[in-house]
Amino acid sequence: MSERRLLLVILLLQFIPILLYPPKTLQAGLSVIGVVLLFFALLGYGLWRGRIWAYTMSIFLQGLNIIIRLMMFFPAARNPQTGWNVQLFLYTTIAILLSGWIMLRLDKPDLRSLIVE
Repeated sequence: MSERRLLLVILLLQFIPILLYPPKTLQAGLSVIGVVLLFFALLGYGLWRGRIWAYTMSIFLQGLNIIIRLMMFFPAARNPQTGWNVQLFLYTTIAILLSGWIMLRLDKPDLRSLIVE
């Protein structure tokens, strides 16, 4: 896959790890999802146009997502009444892996040279 196409895939899908929560949790904040999607559309457009602020913000948000997920995971992983929260574990693990991959991939020299000119 060419670097330009990989960049486009990352730009279009970088909102997924941020919004990757169990469906029950997402239903409570349904009105915010549109705002998040709009924000990431603007962020992707800024990255495509080569804006350094968009590049910095993308890496920052993916890193912050990893930190927040780790902070939320340990208190909520085990409930004394119901046991282990497997659904939260799966969603958190996938979101951390995706955010880490996006963050590290954006920081590689081949993609960075396409964004920051």
